[in-house]
Amino acid sequence: MIARGLTLIALLLIPAHLLAEAPPGAEAMPELFGVAYLARVLGSLLLVFIVLFAVIFVLRRVNRLGPDAAGPLRVIGAASVGQREKLVLVAVGERQLLLGVAPGAVRTLHVLEEPVAAHEGGAPAVDFAALLRRAAPPRTPSPGTGS
Repeated sequence: MIARGLTLIALLLIPAHLLAEAPPGAEAMPELFGVAYLARVLGSLLLVFIVLFAVIFVLRRVNRLGPDAAGPLRVIGAASVGQREKLVLVAVGERQLLLGVAPGAVRTLHVLEEPVAAHEGGAPAVDFAALLRRAAPPRTPSPGTGS
């Protein structure tokens, strides 16, 4: 499969003067949209794309950046509490933090005294609503509500 691809690339990169022989006495001016010229342009474009995808593939293999990267910071779980607001449980070393994430703001809602254990399936074993109720300060009624 790879040999066929390399053969195709080599054929597309053959110089135009080898493919199109000019009759004797004709000027050696290349045709702008001739078959040989278009074959070279498309072959070059194909070669650029192949190199680009090869570089991307190698960088993904080498860097290993992403959710599976091991490090001191791990996201244990997340829950949406609005259209663009989330609660995120993050482990930083041995400590666990409950963060409130909204567009343009990240706030620490609670620092857990003891780490929350996770289920085997990877989902956190914590009720985020109950944790939020414990971490949030009590609400005081506003003067105009009458409550």
